[in-house]
Amino acid sequence: MSSEVRLQVRNISKNFGITKALKDVSFDVNKGEVHALIGENGSGKSTLTNMLTGIYSMETGKFILDGEEIHPVNQVDANNHGISIIVQELGTLSGLTVAENIFLGHEDRFIKHGFRNTIAMNAAANKLLEEYGFTHIKAASMVDDYNFEDRKLIEIVKATYFHPKIVVIDETTTALSQEGREELYKQMERIRNEGNTIIFISHDLSEILSKSDTVTILRDGVYIDTLKAKDLDQDKLKRLMVGREVTGDYYRSDYGEPISDDVVSTT
Repeated sequence: MSSEVRLQVRNISKNFGITKALKDVSFDVNKGEVHALIGENGSGKSTLTNMLTGIYSMETGKFILDGEEIHPVNQVDANNHGISIIVQELGTLSGLTVAENIFLGHEDRFIKHGFRNTIAMNAAANKLLEEYGFTHIKAASMVDDYNFEDRKLIEIVKATYFHPKIVVIDETTTALSQEGREELYKQMERIRNEGNTIIFISHDLSEILSKSDTVTILRDGVYIDTLKAKDLDQDKLKRLMVGREVTGDYYRSDYGEPISDDVVSTT
């Protein structure tokens, strides 16, 4: 794994009204690593990656990618800088074909004299689907013909076929079956082996520890620390995420507790 810095996050802040989602956050992300970004709900991790990928506008601070300051204004602009994202929700658009979804925002490569060469687009998409091993998915088919799992596979192709420098995976594994997860893990490993970078967001701490090289912790919009995954365990991660020792179950454990031994009659 390379220790050369790919992305510098510097003094990033973001407010939504009176809510301070991020407060002067700074850290580095290296080339050739899976860099996990963790924290409780509201910690700011998705807000930060949504700014990096052009979904949210930036306010203060900067992103420096391979030494160049960038300010993505939308996802296509982020793609052009070499940054893509796979989200938890459906990221494909209904009413379009598989090929149109894969090349969304980059259709110009198939346009000549003002006309789109649909045959060439479908051929290019089918070649990619074959390379990924997704041969049951056909480029010319409507994306609506496929189930959720297959549509996530299409998103994986869309987000990674152009060998981006950074791929953000935001809670994607939560929505996948084990088979889908394994396919995503395989692509994560390929991206890392190519010397590119994954920013990985997941609430599954065992998954974070087993699939990540480096972990950055955010709490209430504030940067806490960046550590090597090999130096962490789940208990330490929980302490860093919540800011105190966690005893018992991390999530709510009061479900099913008796409220009262008294029986109230409704008659």
